[in-house]
Amino acid sequence: MKNMFVSIIIPAYNAARYIEETILSVLNQTHRNLELIIVDDGSSDNQSEIIERLVKTDGRIQYIKQKNAGVSSARNHGYSLSKGEYLAFLDADDVWLPNNLEEKLKKFQGDAELGLVHSDLEIIDGDSQLTGETKSGKEGYILDDLLSWNGTCIPTPSSILVKREVIEKVGGFDLKLSNAADQEFFFRVANHYKIGRVEKITWRYRVHSDNMHSNIAVMERDALLSYKRAEEHNLFKSRKFRNLCFSNMYMIMGASWWGDGKSKIRGLKFLLKAILIRPASIFTIFKKILF
Repeated sequence: MKNMFVSIIIPAYNAARYIEETILSVLNQTHRNLELIIVDDGSSDNQSEIIERLVKTDGRIQYIKQKNAGVSSARNHGYSLSKGEYLAFLDADDVWLPNNLEEKLKKFQGDAELGLVHSDLEIIDGDSQLTGETKSGKEGYILDDLLSWNGTCIPTPSSILVKREVIEKVGGFDLKLSNAADQEFFFRVANHYKIGRVEKITWRYRVHSDNMHSNIAVMERDALLSYKRAEEHNLFKSRKFRNLCFSNMYMIMGASWWGDGKSKIRGLKFLLKAILIRPASIFTIFKKILF
């Protein structure tokens, strides 16, 4: 397992506040055979000063700059430069625990059918303090769960380790997507491969005001496009299942606009779309309202 070479890609945009903690969490991995590729996506803050200082301390780091083109472009750029037989995509504000790579490589060794492995997480705030919240995903052949929004399946890109051959087969991240690019990528991976879960907390997800998922308008655009992509790839096993998946997605968009997005009219439009495409959804909506 020590001989397994891992490439870690960090897409970084104006991440000066957190980037050093994130980079050090990679360099402190118990699995040492790795390269770290940081792709600066046209940042305007002083993150380059921090990164360039750390580059001098460890020869495993590559620092690449590109014009601002979005997180998917940055991830794909890093992948194109990578050499590892396994790849990880770590967001610039998240943090790995030292055993993260070691535990995931062990999981791969135990099951040849696995294409992607993720692990459990604990949540930290903007000051790196634990909130007490944890989250875990699922394992197995979980495409239907992913498509139907059946709970957390694969937490975020920061949680995953994926075989290079998998990306070569299914392709990289969709350049037209931002905060749902990971979800759409997971759809394609789960369509072909078994997903593995390490039942240990091996990393920390940071929640703060600048999280990408706080932008409901972008979330809406990406959700609709990712489901369009799923249809293009014929991922829905039946028309009935497709309607269930779209209805669940519409309900989530509706709830997001009603609450976080502060637009009850837009939220109501999505809830009505959920009912129109699948009338039984009205019972789920009333249950949420009442309880």
